Amino acid sequence: MNPGNRTASYHILPDAGGAVRVQFFCELSDALICVTAPIRAETPEQALAIAWETEGKTKFNTCKKCGRFVSDVMYNADVHECVACAPWENYPLYCHRCGKRIVEIVRHCPQCGVLLRYEGS
Repeated sequence: MNPGNRTASYHILPDAGGAVRVQFFCELSDALICVTAPIRAETPEQALAIAWETEGKTKFNTCKKCGRFVSDVMYNADVHECVACAPWENYPLYCHRCGKRIVEIVRHCPQCGVLLRYEGS
C-alpha cells in the first residue's frame, strides 16, 4: 500500500472535489500525528507521496535501529531510537527538540524552553 518510498502508517481519506487528505500515525503508539491539507493528484499513490514530502515527514522521528516513524513522545533523542528499542533513562541527556546537551536535572530545556520528559513522566 505504500509507494516506493516508505512513510509512516497512514489512511487516505476522500475530500471535496476529488481531492484527498492523508492521516499519518505514529508507528509505535498509533496516535494520529498529522492530517494534511487537501491534495489533488492523479493517483492515491501520488497524493501520498506529495503528502509525505510536504507535510508528513517533518512531524516524525525515524528510529535508527528499527526504522519506525514515531512521534516525539515515542522517541529517545539521546540515542536516536524509538522507546521500544531504547527506553528512556532516568533523565534525558539531550533536549528532544533542539538537541542541547542537558548537564543538570531541569524541567525545561535551558535553550528552547520545551518541557523535558523523564522516565515515568
